[in-house]
Amino acid sequence: MSRFGKTLGHTFIYMAGLVLNRGVAFLLVPLLTRVFSPEDFSRWDVCNTILVLLFPMLDFGMAPAVLRFYHEYPDLRDKRAAFNTSLIFVMGLHVLLVLAGLLAAPWLSLTVFRSPEHTGLIRIVVLLASATALGKQGLSLLRTMERSVAYAGLNVVRGVIGPAVIVTLVLRFRMGVAGALWGDLVGLIFLAGATLWVCRAWLQPVFRMDILRDMLRFALPLVPVGVSVALLLMVDRPFLVRVMDLKDMAPYSLGFRVGMLMALFTQSLQLSWPPSAMNMAAKPDGGATDIVRTGYLLQVVLFAGATAIACSTPELLRVFAPKTGYIGAANVIPWIAYSYAINGAVQVINAGIGISKRTIWSMWTTLASCALKLAITYWFILHYGIVGAAASTFIAFAFQLALTYLVTQRIVYPVPHDVKRIAALYGMSAVCMLLVLNVSDMTGLPSLCARTAIMAAFALAGWFGLLEAADRESTLGMAGALLRRARLRR
Repeated sequence: MSRFGKTLGHTFIYMAGLVLNRGVAFLLVPLLTRVFSPEDFSRWDVCNTILVLLFPMLDFGMAPAVLRFYHEYPDLRDKRAAFNTSLIFVMGLHVLLVLAGLLAAPWLSLTVFRSPEHTGLIRIVVLLASATALGKQGLSLLRTMERSVAYAGLNVVRGVIGPAVIVTLVLRFRMGVAGALWGDLVGLIFLAGATLWVCRAWLQPVFRMDILRDMLRFALPLVPVGVSVALLLMVDRPFLVRVMDLKDMAPYSLGFRVGMLMALFTQSLQLSWPPSAMNMAAKPDGGATDIVRTGYLLQVVLFAGATAIACSTPELLRVFAPKTGYIGAANVIPWIAYSYAINGAVQVINAGIGISKRTIWSMWTTLASCALKLAITYWFILHYGIVGAAASTFIAFAFQLALTYLVTQRIVYPVPHDVKRIAALYGMSAVCMLLVLNVSDMTGLPSLCARTAIMAAFALAGWFGLLEAADRESTLGMAGALLRRARLRR
């Protein structure tokens, strides 16, 4: 199978695990929108926002460092030393950072919710961030060895345990938002423990300062990168809390959650693409042609997924929310779906920064994009409400994509991208998004026909216009290979 086929195959395996791993955020949303009041649903969404912001600080960039330095060291003993050094460092760091987070919880509650009464929720979120970061250490080792089946299997187990506990605490014990967070924490603790058990052959009491120094040089710039990416996605929440009630914010919280269905693919791609790109870059010829071709095809898949989600907005809302309390969410979903597709494109193009180990440039591009997001969000919210918040996210990610392309091509790791084909893909996706937004107020059969036509137009134009004959042949060959494997397994 081609490198594109292998990468896409690993991506879908990761996605299968993430569908259940993210069950707390996605598969339980229809339950939570019907059990929680709109205010509680927004409060739960804000707690998850804080989690996304805290995780990069607690991970400290060490999970990506495990992946990078596995490929850096040829000797197996050095690989083991790098993994154990990272794990021991992160565990020691958490003793201090988690304690600080628990003590600062009343201040955070007052800052975020304008009241200290939700201090307990903030403390659970701090523990969630810690469990997530610790689990990522072992998961990064599985990623770098491309053990996608083991990775997905662990997430499946977590996806069963976490939602089961959430349903019990929320429905039976009526614990509300706290119950949803506690259930998620139980699942994450189990995932962290099970992952380390799977990686037990790699666990050794080894800590090397020389390796830690090398890893920190790579990892430290990734901390502001992670925080900036989180701010790009989540900084609109504090602004929204300031200008509207949690009840009025509920349609945005739901629309963002549904649009985040694209995150199942972008996060899966983020897991599979870096090790794949590094393997291609390790070829004697540098693998530039394979990196360009595979990256472009992955971007086609990304924007096709965003178009499918945007065109399915009314149907998704019927599944995810009751008829009352969330009116207006339909105008948010397309903006967020395409924003996540752009974020995935950034990850694809960003591979050159990881290969070259010049992560400082990733820091500057994300910081610049975050600054733009902070500068425009409040104005957009004041003038356009929740749609303005979604649009500001789209604009900030589009800016980051353009900036990342310029940095990788002019400074860090230039490869021969086909600029015309990439521009055609982005332009066609933008047209489809605008068309979807224009038909969002239509109902019934006219709406269904219009959205079906948009999806069909993207599919036909993509297949015959964006893909070359060799791409179509490779895609059909990959599909045939996957079908043959599925039949053999039966």
